[in-house]
Amino acid sequence: MRLHSTLVIIILVCHAIPSVLASWGNVLYEYLRCFHDCRRKCDDVIYPGKLPLSLRIFGWTCLDECKYTCMHEITANDVANDRPIKQFYGKWPFVRFLGVQEPASTLFSILNGLGHILGWRAYRSVIPQNYKMYNVWKCYMLVNVNAWIWSTIFHTRDLNFTEKMDYFCATSLVLSSIFCFFVRAVGPESRWKCSVFGVIVLIMFCCHVGYLGFIKFDYGYNIKANVTIGIINMVGWLSWCLKNYNKQKYVWKCIFITITVFLLLGLEVFDFPPIWWTFDAHSLWHLGTVPLGYFWYRFLIDDSKYHIQQDVNKRQ
Repeated sequence: MRLHSTLVIIILVCHAIPSVLASWGNVLYEYLRCFHDCRRKCDDVIYPGKLPLSLRIFGWTCLDECKYTCMHEITANDVANDRPIKQFYGKWPFVRFLGVQEPASTLFSILNGLGHILGWRAYRSVIPQNYKMYNVWKCYMLVNVNAWIWSTIFHTRDLNFTEKMDYFCATSLVLSSIFCFFVRAVGPESRWKCSVFGVIVLIMFCCHVGYLGFIKFDYGYNIKANVTIGIINMVGWLSWCLKNYNKQKYVWKCIFITITVFLLLGLEVFDFPPIWWTFDAHSLWHLGTVPLGYFWYRFLIDDSKYHIQQDVNKRQ
């Protein structure tokens, strides 16, 4: 549901743009020559045993090591000659840590997931389980935690499978947000409407995953689809907040999160090479969203209490 979650997916898919447009370091003659010379030394039987356990446990191979080594050779040469830093295979040249490909984004993804877990613990400690939106928000939390788990896995090791799972789970996150918004807007009492809308959302997700997973992994389509869904979700929640602001002052929290995330978008628009080869704009985006996850559940607590009190007043 959350606007933060909506924009998380927008950022994740928009972050793929550099992968398409700026991945040119790996086509340089110097890089290709370095990689060619390195791969000739690879022995599928002997070489993997020379890699440390921290690399082998994450599936690093001789060819992967060649790509990594040559990438940093080219980058070091660029730095020495005051040339712009290049991207390789759609990514900035990060310095890995214990086999983790993007240490900062990995750590911050973990913290984002923990934010949802801690936020949910706070929520369930004060909101009764018989509240009619309780299970809706519980499912929302589980979808978000799952998405951040796959974000962690993807930033730990960028492989074809982990990339797809990161994208798919990010889409599930924003679609679940739209479903939660719909249920809150029309009311969980309208079970037929909520069920029909839930089926529609599920079909949309299955079609999206089916197309990208089995027909064509189209970055352009993925960006357009997710940005469209994200905008719908964002407009929906902003409209709901403004409509209910006079009676429900706590919705300022929802508005605050939305504006904050919008400002954080600048980190993705003005992308830059990683500071200390660790902190790029995308990782700082993940850092910026860490407290927003927990803060969102403070809004949910206020909204749930208000919703429960409304039901009590109606019965009196």
